[in-house]
Amino acid sequence: MQGRKLRKNLETERTFCAIIKTTHHLQPEFFRNISHTFYFILYFLSEIQESIILGGDFISLTGIIIKGRYCIVNHIGKGGEGALYLAKDLELGLYRAVKELPLAKKREAKLLRLLDHPFLPGMIDYAERGEYCYLVMEYIQGKSLEEYLKEGRQFTPEEILRIGNRILQIFIYLHARKPAVYYGDLKPDNLMMNDAGEVYLVDFGSAVLGYERQSLSCTGTIGYAAPEQYQGRVSSSSDIYALGKTLERLCGKKKIRYYILYPGLGFFIRKCCCRREDKRWRTAKEAEEAFAGIHPVSLKLKNVVIPAALILLTAIAAGRSQTEEKKLPPFDSALSGVTAWYYSMPYRSGGTGVSEEISFLIEEALQRMAKQYADREDQILLFLARNSELKGNNAKAEIYYKEIKEEAESVPAYGLFLIRQGRAEESREIYDGCIEENGEEIPETYTRKVWREKLEREEEKTDN
Repeated sequence: MQGRKLRKNLETERTFCAIIKTTHHLQPEFFRNISHTFYFILYFLSEIQESIILGGDFISLTGIIIKGRYCIVNHIGKGGEGALYLAKDLELGLYRAVKELPLAKKREAKLLRLLDHPFLPGMIDYAERGEYCYLVMEYIQGKSLEEYLKEGRQFTPEEILRIGNRILQIFIYLHARKPAVYYGDLKPDNLMMNDAGEVYLVDFGSAVLGYERQSLSCTGTIGYAAPEQYQGRVSSSSDIYALGKTLERLCGKKKIRYYILYPGLGFFIRKCCCRREDKRWRTAKEAEEAFAGIHPVSLKLKNVVIPAALILLTAIAAGRSQTEEKKLPPFDSALSGVTAWYYSMPYRSGGTGVSEEISFLIEEALQRMAKQYADREDQILLFLARNSELKGNNAKAEIYYKEIKEEAESVPAYGLFLIRQGRAEESREIYDGCIEENGEEIPETYTRKVWREKLEREEEKTDN
């Protein structure tokens, strides 16, 4: 009986709301007085509605008027930890987005009041009622990027670059606030695109201020949250990590193709997604400058890049299917398919970003080959060491050199590496130790000969 009565009251309330919407703009004072009378009735009913549960579900706020001005039209989704509604501003006739949150979460409202950016939803008004607060914001008519992806949309590289640039511009603004604002939950779900193709960042439920980053338990999304967020820490670097994951998601099934056509894009995303914070871009501004340098491969290089990339990807795929394939291609052929990239036009003249991306792919291919051709592991380790050295990662190169088991190969190669690093004295100590231990029994290989000659030249420089 009581349930039927409440349902009837709520239906009456929605009817009154419709009346107010149609009469609020009329000039005669008679209608305005009626509207205001209806409002007090509606307010009383809405207070009842908030605490009612029918059939286990909370009653929708549709039809409720907030602050005597914003009439809830429809429930349009969920925003972080609260419900999101479409409302009509009865005074201006404009649509607004209204987010309902528990009072304990009203810090989002305090944070939004500090922000003013053309591609962040502006906060228009704020209200509290009972155990809830209501954030009245600009309404962005469109869909989230995640909705587009679920509908099967494939974003083009040009669209992805525009979206990435927009996000970086927003992050530059947020991170430069005093105190800084760290967004904390970037993902396609929180990026809205309107009909004009403009992208907005919404839902600041996970955002924190700079001085809070060490004490709050951050609520990023699995798959996008940086490793440090699971330890309760968030920083500008955490937002950069989520940016990389978001761009990777937008690339979809054509990720490899996009990385080939835009080599700098793959390098940028990989650097964003490094697990260690100190390996990512240090600031959004630094990332933005690198992002601006991403360009498609020139027409002259396309005919070289795409076929060469297919060869390398074929070599990598061959490594993945090792357990299924009983017969492997000859080692020299497999190795040539990988090392041929060092002589390719993209590696030689494609710029730093392109050469680093190629070096990374070469390293992956060599690591798989090391598992396939176990009897040639030492030779592959030499190539891995040299590849790391070419990338400028000398610490990693040294590890690879030390993993080589065959001393006849590893010791001279490691000795030459030390000379290249300006550590000739260490190299000389190793050389003398080998002579003292093995005497004349050590075979004079080509590498050993080069090592000895270089040591002699280093000594001549020291004497002079």
